[in-house]
Amino acid sequence: MSCRLPAEELHAFDALCTQLGAKSRSDGVRSVVRMASGFLEFSREDSARLEEIRYELGKIGTNVNQIALAANRGRAPMVKAQWASVDELRRSLPMVAKALSQIIAERRRQGVALFRKFAEAQEGVRHG
Repeated sequence: MSCRLPAEELHAFDALCTQLGAKSRSDGVRSVVRMASGFLEFSREDSARLEEIRYELGKIGTNVNQIALAANRGRAPMVKAQWASVDELRRSLPMVAKALSQIIAERRRQGVALFRKFAEAQEGVRHG
């Protein structure tokens, strides 16, 4: 497949390829087509952000558990409202992490289903 673009559009596409982390223009075209088709495609920047979020959620959970442990041992006295906040965090953080993982997994499943449907349609075109 080939495509001719004016210089201005080619420069814009090259900038997009850089932003997406594409190693070549072919990789860039594949990423754009996948994104337009609903496949899960994260730029390097978005992937890094998701990893940061997962990492930070883990750190926050560890800190909340340390606060609760210190309070249980009497080293950090807390009032009832503070205990309620800590308990809410201990319940909520795992649910947030799980929801994030489920969103990513669902987008991947949708992408795989779209790809299979596309591949089956292409196979039918070849044989039909």
